[in-house]
Amino acid sequence: MRMVVFAAPALVLVWSVGGLAAGAQTTTIPAGVPLRIQVDHRYRVRAGTHIEGHLIAPIYSVDHKVLAVNTRVSGEIVGMHRAQENNRVQAMLDGNFVPAAIPDIRFDALYLPDGTTATIETTVVQRDATVVRMSVNKKHSTLREKAREEIENRKREALDTFHHPKLGDRVEKWAYAQLPWSPPMIWTGTQYDAELTAPLKIPGPEPEPLPRAEVHGTPTGVVEARLNVDLDSGTDKHGAPVTAVLTRPLLTPDGKQVLFPEGTKMQGLVTLAQPARWFARNGKLRFTFRSIEAEGGTASTVHGQLAGAEASGNAKMKISEEGTAATSSGPGKYLAPMALGVMTAASYGDDAANPGNSAVISNGFGFAARVAAMAAANPAVGQGFAYFALSKSIYYRWIARGQEVRFPKDTQIEILLNER
Repeated sequence: MRMVVFAAPALVLVWSVGGLAAGAQTTTIPAGVPLRIQVDHRYRVRAGTHIEGHLIAPIYSVDHKVLAVNTRVSGEIVGMHRAQENNRVQAMLDGNFVPAAIPDIRFDALYLPDGTTATIETTVVQRDATVVRMSVNKKHSTLREKAREEIENRKREALDTFHHPKLGDRVEKWAYAQLPWSPPMIWTGTQYDAELTAPLKIPGPEPEPLPRAEVHGTPTGVVEARLNVDLDSGTDKHGAPVTAVLTRPLLTPDGKQVLFPEGTKMQGLVTLAQPARWFARNGKLRFTFRSIEAEGGTASTVHGQLAGAEASGNAKMKISEEGTAATSSGPGKYLAPMALGVMTAASYGDDAANPGNSAVISNGFGFAARVAAMAAANPAVGQGFAYFALSKSIYYRWIARGQEVRFPKDTQIEILLNER
């Protein structure tokens, strides 16, 4: 009987420890995984300012989602640093003599759906990216068709601008860009990659894993991945290695089995690297993936080409059917110099001395040029600014070195896996 009396508390203790152990289960996101964050509000850049945002891309672990889109994140501004020299020079040529400093940000808190807060350690890089997907080349399009397509694109851009929920921010940002000094700001919608520098533990038991499917033949389909290396058409050479990891699992068509889990590594190489050259000849870059890590560490042969990628909206990047990424100068290469040329010619008209006309003619050097042209009684001032704007446009769009194709580390890409 005494043994039973002592055994009962022992069983209670075992059950309690077992319950605590079950409740203490966690899912671990390893260090090195970037969290894509979008800022929710506008912030004046000051050290110590608290900032908030949310995830705009889910995070997977093996075969299931562990962090959903719109998960709340917070951090603070820890300091500022100067922009790169070429960006400062470009800003000064546009009439901004004191370019805004770049904020240094640290995201340190993640708010989970169950109401708990997870502490995170991150290094943060700002992203200015839009998704560019493979386009079908229309080799026999007429000039009229190309013009109509460009007009439709401009209409869509204009509608997007005027229906944007933060139109006031866009207008204010444009107004600041016209001034000779811009206050450092973080605008609503700014995106950052916050790369984890320490593993992140998320409380809660992991769901039952999906069964693994055997890979037969050459895998096909579209996979989402992120680059593990920086790629640049100006520095990389033919044959340079390329590595990436899947950011979400590749499932069988019925969605019940896993072919390749999240975190699976892919190996490839650069097959075309054409650097940018003078006279606005832009760079080109193409890379393919040749193998993907299968279960047990064995590698399966694949034929993977670039089908989509993030790229800066200013780059006007296009991806061909062969997976070649190239930047484009767009119609502005011809239209902008033509428009500025018309303004320059107008500076010799009878109304050139009119203050309103002087303000329009002196385009291309921000608010400072407009004020100077309107205040000056001599029309030669407006003409000087008009020639400056025209010369700058011609140099950068027709003479200077073109744009390189750049994919920074952690760029999100889409890879099309073909049978060949």
